[in-house]
Order: sequence, then structure tokens, then C-alpha cells
Amino acid sequence: MGILDLMLGKSDSGEHGVEGRSYKLPQDTHDFVYPIAIRRTELEAFVELLEADADAPSLDENAAELQDVFDDVLGETELDVSQLAEKQRTRRREIERLLDHWTDQVTEDIGVVYAREGTDQTLLSFVKHCTRRDKRDDDPFELPEEFAEGTALLKRLEAVTSDQYRAVVHTDLLPEQ
Repeated sequence: MGILDLMLGKSDSGEHGVEGRSYKLPQDTHDFVYPIAIRRTELEAFVELLEADADAPSLDENAAELQDVFDDVLGETELDVSQLAEKQRTRRREIERLLDHWTDQVTEDIGVVYAREGTDQTLLSFVKHCTRRDKRDDDPFELPEEFAEGTALLKRLEAVTSDQYRAVVHTDLLPEQ
């Protein structure tokens, strides 16, 4: 048994007509990801956006009033403002963990981070939420000036996840889910 066998797991002869060896990595410690080149300024723009969203008044602060408005306008519906607020908090915590992890990894002006399947949609939905808030006259939320820096990352994420191969990395390199 060679050192690669010890490090990577069981080896088999190559599959699908590929000569050589292929390694079966434990699924509980490895995951498929997209390697993404990222600039520190792009990360900082997303962190600013996250902070601006957290600092502006949210559904939580007006949940009772909003629920009354929904009930008056829509009648007795299944729409629950407290559930919507919890969904927003959960999404914000998920994005915060991701950005914290990426910020720790990118210590220079540019670096590489790993994005799991769906990361692009998570960030995109958050950006859409923030842009909708910015357009509403009754919402005091404003997009930070640095917001444009982050849009380049979104475009790169979309391009990479739509047509690039995925890599396999150890889960120690990924943020907790």
C-alpha cells in the first residue's frame, strides 16, 4: 500500500477507459465544489451588503403590524410574517458563515474559494432581496456604495457553476453547512 492509498483511500483500476488509477474518497469528508477566483474587494462588498441589510429595520421589528396589514388586505391567509422573518434570518446566517469562511481564506488581494452547489443561487437571492428593498420608498435600507464590486463575483459564480467542472476537496476547506 502506497502513501497515496493511505491519504486518498482505496484505489481501483481506472474507469471509463481511462488508464491508471482512480481513488474512491470518503463521501463524509469530501465534497464536490466549484473553485472560484475572488478578489478581496468583492468579499468586502458582500460583507458591507450583509451588514447594511442587518442594520436596516427588518420584518422582525414590525411583524405584528405587517401581519395585521396582510390579514386585512388578503383576508385570513396562511401567510405568516414571523415565518418570513425567520427565513430571512436563516438566509442571513448562512451567508454570514460563508462570507466569514471565505474572508478567512482570502488573505491577499485575490484568492480562490470553493463554492458548493447552490451557493450562486443563495447569494443571488440575497442580492435580489437587497435590491428590492433599495427600490422601495417605504424601506430605509440603502445599497452600500461598494455594492457594484460584488456583482462581478455573482457573474463569475454563474459562469463557473453553469459550465465548469467541479473539483473534489476535503470538507475541512469548506464552511459548515
